[in-house]
Amino acid sequence: MGEQRLGPSLAHRESVMTTPHPVQGAAPREIIVLPARGCRRSRRLLAYLQAHDVPFTRMDLESPEGQALAAQHDLRASPGILVDEISVNPFDLLIQPACRVDEARTRELFGP
Repeated sequence: MGEQRLGPSLAHRESVMTTPHPVQGAAPREIIVLPARGCRRSRRLLAYLQAHDVPFTRMDLESPEGQALAAQHDLRASPGILVDEISVNPFDLLIQPACRVDEARTRELFGP
């Protein structure tokens, strides 16, 4: 089965353009975040990525494209996170119960 690419929808997909990946010579990673409305984990992770100039694409989890991507990658928690088309569990990046971003783990995955 061939790779399925979802077309951009201005209503549900927003590319966040920032600085290139911080590692010299490394290819930029494709990061897609699928936040759910009202999700505190989603807000925290998005704030971290924006504050650290990590380039990513935001796609609403409730959108048809977001639902299709979540089903395709078996995403079971919000925010859905894909790095180079590999699912990342958001609980691996957030410290519970305070819902704080684990700086070391997040930096390891996304860069400084």
